[in-house]
Amino acid sequence: MRFSSTVTGCAILLVATGCAGPPWQPSTPPDEPKAVAKPAPPPSPQQIAEALAELNKVFQGEYERILDERGSRSDVAPRATAFAALEAALRRLGMIVESRDADGGTLTVAAPAPRPLSLDEWRRVVQDDGPMMMRILCPKLGEYCRKIRFEPEDYVIAINAIVLGAANNSSRISLTTRMREIVERPGVPRREYPPPTGVRMALDKIWTEYERERAAQAKR
Repeated sequence: MRFSSTVTGCAILLVATGCAGPPWQPSTPPDEPKAVAKPAPPPSPQQIAEALAELNKVFQGEYERILDERGSRSDVAPRATAFAALEAALRRLGMIVESRDADGGTLTVAAPAPRPLSLDEWRRVVQDDGPMMMRILCPKLGEYCRKIRFEPEDYVIAINAIVLGAANNSSRISLTTRMREIVERPGVPRREYPPPTGVRMALDKIWTEYERERAAQAKR
């Protein structure tokens, strides 16, 4: 009890008369040097490769799901008519024909990314899919993940189409797409699958243009 009374009395006197604090507690603590946080070391090439491989796997899963939903459609038009409409639609979207076999119903087109999307549409893709990419990359790469950019000029977009004949002289059209990297990155997994939002937007754009061409065919 005496110890408590002494400390309390000193505290009261400190306010009233400025009495010094107890010897074990200096009235003015000495300046302490502030600890400077060291920047985290950059990830190793193996860590970067593993993070990008995981991103590719997620993109592949989304890509396959989107293709199941939007990658194919039927048309009452004969195969030759559907093939001609699809080729015209893809050309108008800026795609360049690499190979075509009208009799077999196969067509391959390609163009520098982000085609068939515009630059504004590509910005929407980055805005929509960027947070998902960071959630995958940042736990493995730390702050370094924010330095990773997927610019469209690093890729060529290739689209493969198959137009098959169906019952009652109709047709069935199927589309697939891949990204071709045109910048060498030794030790880094190649990215083949476009961002999910980009896949959805590109497919919707192709089908819209296809329907426009089919309507033009009907008028002709």
